[in-house]
Amino acid sequence: MSSLFLKIKNFIEDCIFDLHNKIFSSRYVIKGKCKKCGNCCRNILFSTKDGYVKSEELFNEMQKKYKYYRNFRISGVVQNKQEFQNGALTFECKFISKNNKCLIYPIRPIYCRNYPDLNPELIYGGVEMLDDCGFYFDVNKKFCDYLKNMEN
Repeated sequence: MSSLFLKIKNFIEDCIFDLHNKIFSSRYVIKGKCKKCGNCCRNILFSTKDGYVKSEELFNEMQKKYKYYRNFRISGVVQNKQEFQNGALTFECKFISKNNKCLIYPIRPIYCRNYPDLNPELIYGGVEMLDDCGFYFDVNKKFCDYLKNMEN
């Protein structure tokens, strides 16, 4: 694919993502900017309907069923966090270089393109941004703004 085509493709995907966020707005917004630290590529948690992935066997099954998971390898285990996260496996992308550059950036998966994904359920559950991440969650509308609307 040509470089121009990839730039146009990425631009269109970004526009669709922004439009989606505006249409389906939440009480929270994502603010900040990527610091290119690579932490988001090295500290990934995957979950199923039953909770976070906590066994290598389950991860192997996921890799067999969905090719997407073959892009990742187990990098550690969560410890000393909230009870529902304790014991969860952490994963890292196979395509992150030692200098924190994505080796497949033009064709990176949608999961990566959408990071950080604004999922209010995760925020309500206590999930936070990674340490030293340039992004952060903020309240979309301040409480006093809600009160003003109620007065009218």
